[in-house]
Amino acid sequence: QAQASERVGDDFWEVSTYFMSLLFASFLIPKIVRGLITKHRLDRDSARFSSIFRFHGAPWYYLLTGADFADGEEPDMIAISAIVNVAGQPILYVGFLDEFFVNSDGELDRLVLQLVMRRPIAGDKAPSAEGSASRFYDIDGDYFVLRYAETITLNVQYIKRILPV
Repeated sequence: QAQASERVGDDFWEVSTYFMSLLFASFLIPKIVRGLITKHRLDRDSARFSSIFRFHGAPWYYLLTGADFADGEEPDMIAISAIVNVAGQPILYVGFLDEFFVNSDGELDRLVLQLVMRRPIAGDKAPSAEGSASRFYDIDGDYFVLRYAETITLNVQYIKRILPV
């Protein structure tokens, strides 16, 4: 045992270099592989080998990024509408998705929205001449964090800007 410890001590730099290279490679190689899969769109629903390369534990990624759209048809913005129960009252929140977070199990944890408006659904009425936009109330702030666990329903709308030719 003593001789083995001495040999490891004599070759400390080689042993530590070996373990550091393993640590570095275990961090870097998966990032490179994932980057290549994403760059070449091998994980998209329409790709030939999507069953192999698709990140099956990440369904929210594909829904909330619009990643399955064809090249050039990706959405410019993603609008989110969510109904949340606030003190026993259903409230509709509408805004634009900035980013989203999933938990360690791959389940959606929270959505970060911008330009959010809200309106209570109770007492909703038929659209009037003034339009439905007047029934919404702006929410002050730059970002609105919506916890998915508190959401009753979630609507995702992909928006593509139409630029004049």
